Amino acid sequence: MKTYKIMGIFAHPDDETFGPGGTLALYAAQGHETFVFTATQGQAGQAASLPIKTTIGNCRVVELQKATKILGVKKLVNSEFFDGTLNESQTPLLKKVIAEETEKINPDIILIFEPGGISQHLDHIAVTKSVIQLYDEKRIHPKKIYYYGLPQELMNYLGRTGGIDEKKGAKINISSVWKTKVQAMKAHRTQKADSARILERFAAIKKSRNDAWQYECFELARTSLRNVALPETDLLNGL
Repeated sequence: MKTYKIMGIFAHPDDETFGPGGTLALYAAQGHETFVFTATQGQAGQAASLPIKTTIGNCRVVELQKATKILGVKKLVNSEFFDGTLNESQTPLLKKVIAEETEKINPDIILIFEPGGISQHLDHIAVTKSVIQLYDEKRIHPKKIYYYGLPQELMNYLGRTGGIDEKKGAKINISSVWKTKVQAMKAHRTQKADSARILERFAAIKKSRNDAWQYECFELARTSLRNVALPETDLLNGL
């Protein structure tokens, strides 16, 4: 079987798991190589009232290491930008670091948050913009870049605006690795309030007999491939 490289590029520890963690676990389980880059250590995060013997940033990096191991990620790269500072003045350096790390890995597919960052977090938005700019400037060369996000229908259900159109991308069934994703989420112990909220949301969706809980959705942002048939059920379609 031919294997491919899939790289997730995110702002914070936990983005990789609370976001497309099921998809990363799924492709790792299939024998593909998965990679995660995070721009910050999540230094501005909360400690969930847990006693910690070091800084919150160091603690969250350890959690990130545990979570990515659970997800089967081959390599984790954690940069040291400060959480909450990824504004326009940081963009040139952020792009430089992302370009360098991407060149080392040479991924076939890159996963990033959708343009609104899902939660409108400015760090999320800055990372997404940087990756798209790098591709448009021909400084990185994946065959596909996907936005990860919640479908518009689900965003409406949650009372939010925005969302992605999975009909313009892929809908990935992660039911076979759902327990793996949950285990990785729980590894982010300092963020247990967020993980509990997300799990409660999906439990409510599951109870309503909506199958949205077992899918992660993506919108194709950029591709160098011709004639990609959309929608997809496999990110590797066309490679």
